[in-house]
Amino acid sequence: MFGILKKSVFNGMSEQQLFFTVKQLAERWQVDPEKATRLIQNDPAVLDLGTKANKRERRRAYRQLRLPAHALARIERQLTAKQ
Repeated sequence: MFGILKKSVFNGMSEQQLFFTVKQLAERWQVDPEKATRLIQNDPAVLDLGTKANKRERRRAYRQLRLPAHALARIERQLTAKQ
């Protein structure tokens, strides 16, 4: 599942791109985006750039999660330690 963790966290990233999207994490870990979301959603370092739900106007909430590179390294260490 996490067989590609041997790569450096910063491979393929520019200096300005220090955050990963859920899609990038799913591709990196070779899992479904829903699984990647569940793995990171409760992490304190995750940025939620989405919108809140507005019940009065009946609008649903949208989530745009971003994970900093330093948190990615920590989460990958935790996940590989569990295996």
